[in-house]
Amino acid sequence: MLTVVVQPAAYTFIYRFMANKSEEHPQGKLNGDVLKSFFSITGEDGNFKYTEGHERIPDNWYKRNAVDEYTIPYFSLDNLEMASQHPEFLSVGGNTGKVDTFTGVDPSELTDGVFNAQTLLEGNNLMCYATQLLVNQAPDIVSGLFTDVDPSQDALGTELNKLTNSLGCPTLNRINKGQFDKYPGYKNR
Repeated sequence: MLTVVVQPAAYTFIYRFMANKSEEHPQGKLNGDVLKSFFSITGEDGNFKYTEGHERIPDNWYKRNAVDEYTIPYFSLDNLEMASQHPEFLSVGGNTGKVDTFTGVDPSELTDGVFNAQTLLEGNNLMCYATQLLVNQAPDIVSGLFTDVDPSQDALGTELNKLTNSLGCPTLNRINKGQFDKYPGYKNR
């Protein structure tokens, strides 16, 4: 379920966080040399070499300006832009036991009708959908990080609920996890 948020993030985070910011390029400029330096890669295309343990921040590299932080609303805009170009990123689902058997989950069935495929790209619905899925999955997410999940779950839920309230999101009371029974790899915790 988190792929709705995470998959587009994988494409935007590298550029948004690693691009070199300057007066000339306030939004950042990411070229091959800067990217290779972060990941300890040398050589030219077709002949790259990785040197373990030498990852570093490049020389003369500048982070985002404090007044231009990469915030959740900014990330939401990136997600909407990415989803408009690649609607397949909105797919929640999985393989049903064999290679190339991806079967999507209908957002309407997953959310008991609160969200549906036709309205996800309207207004704040995509961000509301993704954020509320995250809130509902928080116990599963934080259980792998903390032994006592209640304080972290409460803190995450509080912050994400503030976000959904500020976005005017319709309330998602539960995720219909029965939708995942068709996926052999799904484990209900």
